Amino acid sequence: MFSIIMPLYNKCREVEESVRSVLRQTVTNFELLIIDDGSTDASSEIVAAIHDSRIRLIRQGNVGVSAARNRGIREARYDHLAFIDADDLWAPFFLQKIKSLIQKYPQAGAYATAYLFQDGNKQQPARIFGLKDKPMLITDYFAVASRGDLPLMPSCTCIPRNILCQVGLFMEDQKQGEDQDLWSRIGLHYSIALDPSCCMYYMQAASNRVSLQSIPQMELAYSRRLQQQLNENRIPAGKRASVARYIAGHLLHLIQLNVKAGRPQLARSLLADRRTRQIPLRWIKWWLVSYLLKTRKRKNTKIIHLLNDTDMGGIKSVIDSLSQSVLAKKFEFEFDYVKPESWLRRPYQADVIIQHYASNWRTLPGMLLLRLLNPLVSIIIQEHHYTAAYEQSVPSVARFRLMLRLNYWLASQVVAVSHGQGAWLADAGIVPGDKLQVIPQSRRLDPFLQVKQKPLTERIILGAYGRFHSQKGFDLLLEAVSKLPESKFHLLLAGDGVDKAQLQAIGEKMDQVTFCGPIDDVPGFLSHCDMILIPSRFEPFGLVCLEAKAAARPVLVSDVDGLPEQARGCGMTVPQGDPQALYQALLSLPRMPLRQWGENGRRMAATAWDKYIQRWRRLLVEVA
Repeated sequence: MFSIIMPLYNKCREVEESVRSVLRQTVTNFELLIIDDGSTDASSEIVAAIHDSRIRLIRQGNVGVSAARNRGIREARYDHLAFIDADDLWAPFFLQKIKSLIQKYPQAGAYATAYLFQDGNKQQPARIFGLKDKPMLITDYFAVASRGDLPLMPSCTCIPRNILCQVGLFMEDQKQGEDQDLWSRIGLHYSIALDPSCCMYYMQAASNRVSLQSIPQMELAYSRRLQQQLNENRIPAGKRASVARYIAGHLLHLIQLNVKAGRPQLARSLLADRRTRQIPLRWIKWWLVSYLLKTRKRKNTKIIHLLNDTDMGGIKSVIDSLSQSVLAKKFEFEFDYVKPESWLRRPYQADVIIQHYASNWRTLPGMLLLRLLNPLVSIIIQEHHYTAAYEQSVPSVARFRLMLRLNYWLASQVVAVSHGQGAWLADAGIVPGDKLQVIPQSRRLDPFLQVKQKPLTERIILGAYGRFHSQKGFDLLLEAVSKLPESKFHLLLAGDGVDKAQLQAIGEKMDQVTFCGPIDDVPGFLSHCDMILIPSRFEPFGLVCLEAKAAARPVLVSDVDGLPEQARGCGMTVPQGDPQALYQALLSLPRMPLRQWGENGRRMAATAWDKYIQRWRRLLVEVA
């Protein structure tokens, strides 16, 4: 008997056909667990209308596909767990093929069939290396996976429960590559049984596919983990070479994707990684392609964005929005990922370089070399990090300001992301007036402006989201919310980060708090809330505040840095770091004009993106 696990999130156009393909299986002895991961469309209602005793619909808040799959694993009744995504399809004999594999290869760590890529009416069989015309046992998963399409995919794989107990479940902190992480853990210790029949249709045109929405720009976590195991000699000797090749294949795939996405500069930085040369012919091919793109004549002004090699969250979303705006007609944008504290810098074929990572004493030598190697290029530091409130936490204000002055002296311009931050930089004499620009932060807000107003009820739903870090003040928020009556208030707290365990320990006994985990659909999250809270200890701008305003949600913010200027006319401010004042403000919400605040905020946010583009256009034209 099989337990079939289907994670579901906003697939109202595809889910019914996917469920029907499961119900049409020739093997009928199974249960289908559909984990609705906080869908904001009609997906859950469509499933509920399908009447079949084998279906179990489980609803939960939006916590991500890995958490949804893991919930299904924990709820499953049977020992063989098959997976299918809510936008893929099974042939009627899929489970029959899996059942035959289990009988033939009971020692395998996973069972799968071949599959087809389908885009509209076009079908293309997966090119699995060494695939035979009869069922086979793959003894080295990495040797096969590094030479073609993956032999395991989420929608055509079945795993025994005892194997998952040994290698672990899906990694819930990974947004991409979480399935490959699990396959690699299984492949290190077990063989894979594979049937050559194409029994799964991978629907490439389906909505909300993460792989189509976000192309990775750096090595994914599962590859880094395998590399660490290689470095520590924890990979079985017979698989070390194939694992190294598998990692190289992953990096070369990223290079290919980024070249096609118009980021040859990033592709060349990945090609500099010597591990990619494990597959020489593919390395040569993409080196030649990126070289040809490098030497083509530029027609537009070229802007290089310098970021560090970690996920910069909201900052990255802003830069992506800017590079895909109407400015792309006049300016050519590229990204380069650098190690800020490294002294290695190089000359760029660019007109403007924009630094987005935080300056400190250790980044100063690299900044000096960047200036020396690019003497005719305008360098802009966009200050996303430091503020007057942040300055209060440093051991020596004089030393801190000296560090900033030296870094800023090497730049052509410094851009503050809020008027509050700009006033601090100017009043403290950190940046000369002729070198300082204030461009309040923004991003493309179309999905937020489409969020509908939520009818107010007697119970106010509060929302907060972001990095679980002391900067965000979520510990202060939980302290304030703990005093509120549960019948009148409820807090939805979404996000992830280093303080996750600490915050969950505080909130686990509070009935008026729900932890939602990381969220990909922020507009969907906002649609469930009546008011958004930003209790930060310091905040240069506060992109969350702008997103909430665009979604017509009133805001309550700390009276710190760039937040108060955003809350005028559309919310409240409270003293920073004072949970009692926050509690009193929350108690007063039922008497406040929440709907009017929300409408005011949306009107202000509606023009923020256009103003942002106009200001950047003027600055880039000036400095270039």
